[in-house]
Amino acid sequence: MAEDMYAFNRLDGAFQRTKSLLWPIRWGVWLRLALIALFVGGGVSFPNTSGYDFNEGDLSPGVVESLPGIATIVVALILIVLAIALVWWIVGTVMQFVFVDMLRTGDIHIRPFFGERLGKGLRLFLFQAGLTLILVFAMIAFILMLVGLGGSSGGGAGVGVAFILLFIPFVLVTALLFGIIFLLTHDFVVPIMIHEDCGVIEGWRRLFGMISENVWQTVVYIVTRFVLGLVAGIVQAVLVILAMLIIAIPFVLIGIVLLAALQANIVLLLALLIPYLIIAVPVALLIAVPFVTFFRYYGLLVLEGLAPGYHLLPE
Repeated sequence: MAEDMYAFNRLDGAFQRTKSLLWPIRWGVWLRLALIALFVGGGVSFPNTSGYDFNEGDLSPGVVESLPGIATIVVALILIVLAIALVWWIVGTVMQFVFVDMLRTGDIHIRPFFGERLGKGLRLFLFQAGLTLILVFAMIAFILMLVGLGGSSGGGAGVGVAFILLFIPFVLVTALLFGIIFLLTHDFVVPIMIHEDCGVIEGWRRLFGMISENVWQTVVYIVTRFVLGLVAGIVQAVLVILAMLIIAIPFVLIGIVLLAALQANIVLLLALLIPYLIIAVPVALLIAVPFVTFFRYYGLLVLEGLAPGYHLLPE
């Protein structure tokens, strides 16, 4: 039975195609794919901040008067960060299409495809943004419902425990559902949109028809893809950590010498982070290249198995 499962019998093909593309090493190919990995394989996150109740007595004289100016600067910085995140997100959606175009044509260049796929990338962005808003509103609605039920029942420690027991499974199930939707969108709907020259909704309509005829194949692919993604994520993280430690060795030695010989201050030592990051970030992206390439090939090959008409990769 296993040999009939596309999730299993397409693994070797994806590995061989990845090996053929990346070996022997052509640095132009690797660097362009590393740029793809920067957008396709990552995202922008914002750290959570813990609240603190500032009282007027906590602030030194003159600070209260300057708060409006500080608030303006903070708001401006937040808007700039949000704008950068928005552009990053849009570019990432376009890169999903560019990546498929690169692999299906064998032309590993970004510029020829980016402008052509900008429209489809914007459609994908709107689709993902809509799903994200639905997820956020669903979370808020569920929290408000639980809070309302807790208030009507009189409250207490038991209500808090019940809140946690209900909320955590809801979050996990919802995150899993939306994770599957995003996975199938990137792996199958994007290449369908390219092949059929259609939008996201039409791509999903065609995918639904395909899934209805291959339910078990799709379920096995989703499970296999998540397991492989977890394993690959662990391996990639270990490799990146090892690389970061190796790269850090000369900078640590330089820092020790500066401390011993020049009594360098902390600002000078922190300045060493700049060249370190200039080296470390590209190395981390290069490590990601085989992983993102394999999974992109893998999804395209499984799609071909589910619907032979979607034969996007060259022989």
